[in-house]
Amino acid sequence: MCDRNFLVLGTGMMGRAVAYDLVKTRSKECVVLADARPDALSSVDQWLGGGVELHTLDVSDGDKVKHLLADVDVLIVALPYGFNLPLMKLAIESGCHFCDLGGNDSIVAEQISLDSAAKEAGVLCLPDCGLAPGMANVLASHLVAQFDTVERLTLRVGGLPQHPVPPLNYQLVFSVGGLINEYVEDCKVLRDGSIDRLEPMTELEELRFEGLGRMEAFLTSGGSGWLPEMYEGFINTLDYKTIRYPGHCERFKLMLDLGLASREEFASGITPRMVLERQLEKALGGDDQDLVLVKVLAEGVKDGERCEKGLELVDRYDETTRITAMMRTTAFPTSIIAQMMADSTIKEHGVMTPEMCVPGEEFLRALNKRDINFIHI
Repeated sequence: MCDRNFLVLGTGMMGRAVAYDLVKTRSKECVVLADARPDALSSVDQWLGGGVELHTLDVSDGDKVKHLLADVDVLIVALPYGFNLPLMKLAIESGCHFCDLGGNDSIVAEQISLDSAAKEAGVLCLPDCGLAPGMANVLASHLVAQFDTVERLTLRVGGLPQHPVPPLNYQLVFSVGGLINEYVEDCKVLRDGSIDRLEPMTELEELRFEGLGRMEAFLTSGGSGWLPEMYEGFINTLDYKTIRYPGHCERFKLMLDLGLASREEFASGITPRMVLERQLEKALGGDDQDLVLVKVLAEGVKDGERCEKGLELVDRYDETTRITAMMRTTAFPTSIIAQMMADSTIKEHGVMTPEMCVPGEEFLRALNKRDINFIHI
């Protein structure tokens, strides 16, 4: 008999990896999977060795979703972010905790506006539980808590192929639309202690990782999550940048500067962005083993002395389980957070983002158990 039940909606790469971690750390009896595609459900069931409860489900059917939620402690949404808000509303109505992979600031703002409703229902809802926003942001707030005052907080994150191929030296590890959005939408930062929005693909910098040599990083949208709102007036400078192999930023930005991400039709029903997405899917859809890089640094004052604290990760494709680094560093943190909610390790109710309430030390220990090993720098 399972003491806690988890419903995972969506059995794509991230949903599969969430289910894998739940099965491995809890039991098959604790996990319910739902997807609109019977073949996807069958595939993940076979991959997990069978025995997981499966449901073919159209998530736009609210009544059917609520029926499944009746016996569930935590709903985990691993679907495109357009589904997150309506599904969170159903979770609140059903008295069920909720988390998703987030990534869209405007949708998360709408979710946070339902804080009172979630508190009334006695549930906790946490959007933005992926890699960044998500894991990196939790660790950032964990570092900040170790200072008396903080001058600067920086997050650098990237998912990359282990064997890059020119000209872009990149391989798609999530949707091409999501990639382009990160490169064209404004970037939320703190400058002089106040929230500001800057142009993406700017403020290019160089950084290094042991064994990998020189990399580059530049401003992109979405990854800072709710850290700027949390620390406005407390931290002077805060920003999030995406890590890539050298030369990627200049080459990709040239395509954007030429208007290839425009949504303006140049022929009936056809836009430059549609063509760009199609070509990028063809050119960047390789199957090279991947790696994920994370570097979070905080600079400030502790006990009257200036100091710097940081956490760094190089995570690689797991050849034993055939789970990508991006799956491991996005889905496993989501599973950890969902289990913390179910077990009341996180006791708060309402709507928050993980950086507001996930306990850093416990989170790091849970990551270490999954061989996601951060080093202190």
